[in-house]
Amino acid sequence: MISLPWLLTVCCALAVVGRCTVLHQSVDSASGVVIAKQPSVSEQLFPLTIIHLNDFHARFEETNTVSTRCKPDEGERCIGGYARVVSRVKSLQREYADRNPIYLNAGDNFQGTLWYSLLRWNVTAHFLNLLPADVMTLGNHEFEHGIGGLVPFLDVIDSPVVVTNIDDREEPTLQGKYTKSVVLARGGRKIGVVGVIHHLTNTMGMTERLRFLDEVEQLRMEIGRLKEEGVQHIVVLSHCGLEIDRIIARELPDVDVVVGGHSHTFLYNGTADGFPDDPEDTYPIVVEHPEGRTTLIVQAASYAKYVGRITLYFDEEGNIREWEGNPEFLDSSVPQDEEVLAQLAPWREQVNVQANRQIGYSAVMLAKPDCARGECNFGNFITDGYIDYFATEGQKAPKPDQWTEVAIAFNTGGGMRTSLFAGNLTFDDLVTAVPFEDTIDSFDLLGRDLLDVLEHSASRYGTSDTMQMSGMKVTYDLRRPAGSRVVSVSLRCRYCSVPHYEPLDPERVYRVATGAYIRKGGSGYTMIPARATNLLIGPVDIAVLEHYVRKMTPIVSGTEGRITVIAE
Repeated sequence: MISLPWLLTVCCALAVVGRCTVLHQSVDSASGVVIAKQPSVSEQLFPLTIIHLNDFHARFEETNTVSTRCKPDEGERCIGGYARVVSRVKSLQREYADRNPIYLNAGDNFQGTLWYSLLRWNVTAHFLNLLPADVMTLGNHEFEHGIGGLVPFLDVIDSPVVVTNIDDREEPTLQGKYTKSVVLARGGRKIGVVGVIHHLTNTMGMTERLRFLDEVEQLRMEIGRLKEEGVQHIVVLSHCGLEIDRIIARELPDVDVVVGGHSHTFLYNGTADGFPDDPEDTYPIVVEHPEGRTTLIVQAASYAKYVGRITLYFDEEGNIREWEGNPEFLDSSVPQDEEVLAQLAPWREQVNVQANRQIGYSAVMLAKPDCARGECNFGNFITDGYIDYFATEGQKAPKPDQWTEVAIAFNTGGGMRTSLFAGNLTFDDLVTAVPFEDTIDSFDLLGRDLLDVLEHSASRYGTSDTMQMSGMKVTYDLRRPAGSRVVSVSLRCRYCSVPHYEPLDPERVYRVATGAYIRKGGSGYTMIPARATNLLIGPVDIAVLEHYVRKMTPIVSGTEGRITVIAE
C-alpha cells in the first residue's frame, strides 16, 4: 500500500482539543493503520506543557469519592492520593518531554486530614520534596498555624515559592523565603511564573502582621518588569479562586495562562461520567482580548483527585495559537508510585493510632454540597453540637429562668470540608470533614448586629460563606437589594424554661457561639469582631464534635426549615 498524506480538519468540539487544528495524516503501507501526527502548523510553534496540582489539602492516602479516607472493605471506591499524583505527574513529564513540561503547585497543601493535624509541615515538605514542583505558590491554609508554622516549611521545601502581593515589612521572619516570580528556561524561551494569593487572606488564616495587596495591581507591576527583561511568556500561579482569576485574565492581556486554585473548581472538556465532580466550565476557560491576544484559565478541582495538563502552542510573537489538554482523573486505573507508597508506611503508623478509632455511626449521609444554597443536615448537626456543649459541659451555674448559656450558634459551610457517608464513623472521618482545630467561642451581639451577619450570609448565597445555624430561623428573599434580603428572623430563647422561638429584637443582647475563624471576621464577617462583647474562648471543635457524635449515635440529622430561600 502506498503512503498517501492528506490534511484532515479535526473539530475543536473533540474532548481535549482547544481550537480547530489541521493534522497531517497518512496510512502505514504495512498495516493499513491511519497515523496522525502533530499539526503541521504546530511544528513551527513553540509548545509549553503545564502540569498542575492545586488544593492538595494533605490527601496523602487514597480517598473515597467524597475525599475522606477510603474504606474498601465497606465497598468504597478508592481514588487519588499522593502516590497516584506522583505517578501521573512523572508519566506526563515523560510523555510530553518534547513539549517543554513544567510542573506547578497552586497552593493549599496544608490542612485537611489527620495527617496534617498530627504531623504538620514536616510530612507535607517530606512528600512534596519527593517530586518538587518547578514552582509553587502559597494558599491561605499555609497560614493555618501562623507564620511560625509556615517558615520551617519554606526553609526546607525544594521548590521556589512565588507570591507577588504580600507586604511582609512587619514580619521579618518571612522575608527572603519567597519571591514575586521565577523565570524558567524551556526550549530557548523564557517563561515567567508569577504567584498571587487572595487579597483577603488576612481574614482566612493566622497571617499576623502581613498585608495582602490588590492582585491585579501587583501582578501588573511584576509582569511589566518581566516583560522589560525579555520574558516571552507569562504564567500566573494563583491561589485566588476562579472569580478573581477571571478578573486577572480579563485585565491583564500579557498573561498567557492563569493556573488557579482556592475555589476547588473542576473544569473539563467532554463528559465526566464516573467522575466525583461535575464540570463547572470548560478546560480551559478562554478570555479573548480586543487586541487579539488570548488568556486561558485552568484549575483541577481539589484533594488530589485530578492532575491538570494543558499544552499551549505559541507563535514567534508569543501569542497562543493552539492548545489542548484536560484534567486527568486519578482513579484506580492510575498506578501508585512505589517509592511514595513505601515512604508513606512509617508515617501511616503514627496516624493510624488516632485515625482508626471508631467514634460513632450515622444512619444518614451528612452532606456538604447542600450547604452553599440553604439549610443542610451537616450544618444542623455541627451547630447543634455547639449548642449541646454549652447546654451541658459549658454550662455555668444554672439559673431558674435560663436553660443554657448559649441558645444560638452558627458557622459557614466552609467549616465543613467534605461530606460524611452513612455508616461507621472514625476519628479520621471527623477530622477530615472538620479539620481546622477552631475553638468554639461565645460572645454577645445585639439583634441588629445579628441581622447584619445574616445579611452578609445572604450576600454570599451559593458559596461556602453561607451561614448554617442552630437556634435561628431565617427567610432570605434574594430578589431584594443587598442589605434588605433578610425578611424574617426568629431566635431561640435563652431566658426561658422551655425553649421556643421569638422574633428578633434589634436592641436585645443575644449570646451566640461560632468557630474562632468566623468570630475573628473570616469570610467577610468583619462585623462580628467589631461589635462582639464579653468574649469567652471555648474548647477545640473536634473534641466537642467527637463527644456529640458519640452522644447522638445513631445520627439521624435532617433539615427542619431553619433557612428558607426565595430566589425567583
